[in-house]
Amino acid sequence: MGCSILTAQNKEDKAKSGVIKTEISTLVSGFNFYQLGYEFNIQEKNSLQIGVGFGTQDEINVYALNIQSRFYLNSWTNSKPPRGFHIGPRVAVIYGESNHSSLYTGKQTAFGFELDGLFGYQFLIGDIVALDPYVGPGVAIFNNQTQFGLILGVTLGVAF
Repeated sequence: MGCSILTAQNKEDKAKSGVIKTEISTLVSGFNFYQLGYEFNIQEKNSLQIGVGFGTQDEINVYALNIQSRFYLNSWTNSKPPRGFHIGPRVAVIYGESNHSSLYTGKQTAFGFELDGLFGYQFLIGDIVALDPYVGPGVAIFNNQTQFGLILGVTLGVAF
């Protein structure tokens, strides 16, 4: 009996080292954009997440590359990354290209950046399925225009 309790505790103490995830909030928002990300631990309470995305909006192809640094605030929940409350910045590089071209100008393109400050809680369901709702302020600079907004999202993934 003592061995089985010790084995169970060691299983719980072993943190996952990475999560492969996809954005699922775009399924209900109507925005045709798909993202795939990989989060990996770099320190006891820190992780990095890198992602790529693509989609279309108003006949414009959109491509994105992002990186997010996460600090996990798990001292009061006694959990280890990638499970728990996290806070951190996300930076994205965005490229847009029109689906239409003209004989004189070719395809119109635009390039931009986005900077977000995100806060969320990543759940590990069954110690393998990652569900990560997040929220935070963001600013985008795209085609010499600046937009401020509230970022809301949910990712679903597999922890390993």
